[in-house]
Amino acid sequence: MAKKTKDGERANFLFDDDAGRDEETIDLFGPDEDAPAEPEEAVSDEPDAEAEEPAEAPGSPAAPKKARAKDKPSETPQFRFDRYGRRVGKKKKMRYGKRKDAPKATTTVVRNETEAKREYDAARARSEARAKKRARDAEKQAALKKEERRKRRQRSASTMVLGALALILFLGMAWFVTRLQKINVPHVPEGYTRQRIVDLSGLESRLNKRSAIFISTRDVEKHIREADPYLDATVRYTFPSTVTITVSKRDEAACVRWGPQNEYLAIIDENGTVLNAAAESANGLLIADGMSISSAVNGARLGDSSDIQVAALVRLLTKLKELGLLERTPRINRIDMTELMQIRMYVEGSPYTIEVGDTSNLETKLMLLQKHWAEIMDEASSFIRQGYSTATVYLYSKGGVNISPYEAGHVIATPTPPASPSASPNGETGEQPEESPGDQPEETPDNGVYTTAPQVTPMPHQDDPFTG
Repeated sequence: MAKKTKDGERANFLFDDDAGRDEETIDLFGPDEDAPAEPEEAVSDEPDAEAEEPAEAPGSPAAPKKARAKDKPSETPQFRFDRYGRRVGKKKKMRYGKRKDAPKATTTVVRNETEAKREYDAARARSEARAKKRARDAEKQAALKKEERRKRRQRSASTMVLGALALILFLGMAWFVTRLQKINVPHVPEGYTRQRIVDLSGLESRLNKRSAIFISTRDVEKHIREADPYLDATVRYTFPSTVTITVSKRDEAACVRWGPQNEYLAIIDENGTVLNAAAESANGLLIADGMSISSAVNGARLGDSSDIQVAALVRLLTKLKELGLLERTPRINRIDMTELMQIRMYVEGSPYTIEVGDTSNLETKLMLLQKHWAEIMDEASSFIRQGYSTATVYLYSKGGVNISPYEAGHVIATPTPPASPSASPNGETGEQPEESPGDQPEETPDNGVYTTAPQVTPMPHQDDPFTG
């Protein structure tokens, strides 16, 4: 059994199972240091009577010698214990290491378990204290964040309420300031009145009832065009409460035949806007034939936006109006748009045809026509006076403007020499049989004799003095 000492040492002990079983007990760990020290017994130098060894009998085995009091104690004290683990024997005060000359017991130095446990408990307590502190700090932080969120929500709600109130107040003031109070019509076209234009716009019912900011100017313009296609309106808003309507009247430029069988008439302006989709007559306007149009709506553009036929007509009408050719006499009264590569114009009251061709170099062609209009008309009339039935003006000729007394693509016969007498099979010569009146060649106004062999009419006319 090992004894724990105060200095952390352990003493080794031997246990005797045959020790006496009397009731005497010996303190295993020595007397209490705090208890008063017992007086030590005097030790005499004389041998103790009880310690005397009996005489050895002859022939008996040698008995072990008992240790003497003065003998040097063993390095490891020997003790005896009873069956209950109590030390028995004479109680002596053990004072190892108290004297410098006293032998020290064999000891094993180990770390004090109580101190290690105390350090472990202290470290664990510190760790638990830190954990509790962290938990308290986390709870405080969570509480602070929760309180901050609550305050933020309160601030957001307050801001939203204040913003809503400010918005309502602003909208109320804006409506009061910007409500429609005045409608300006600076120019009134001929045949119209200011009240008529205001009624067509539909804005009179919104006076002092609606903010002018929220009025769609495009819707007002569309409403005016649909109500009266002859009016072209531009609507502008002026801060804070004024709307200005600028109106101009559209001019009729042409009348277009449309429908599955071209049975309807539609009046348009030079931009192709339909002014009257169901006109009863052309009203003396230029008529455009050969258009493939299936629908026409008042106030809208004729045909589709991708219709090249309508685009070519609009371009031609625009140039004719810019150059003033629609007001010239004799007047151009019809345009044939059947073939875009061969556009033709016809003159009213005269059998004249003006070949425009395609729309390439259209401005140059029409400028030549406008420049030499009087000379061209005089030359064409001279052909009619000479007996020709028509005159054709070519605007796309190489030399400029040329005039021909024939229709485009006209074919004439070429002259042939008179037939020579032919010999009969028997060698006799004879005259040709007399020709019937139906076989006579056709006579032309210049009294020339031609055969029926076809020949393309030379174009342009060789005597045309107008070469651009």
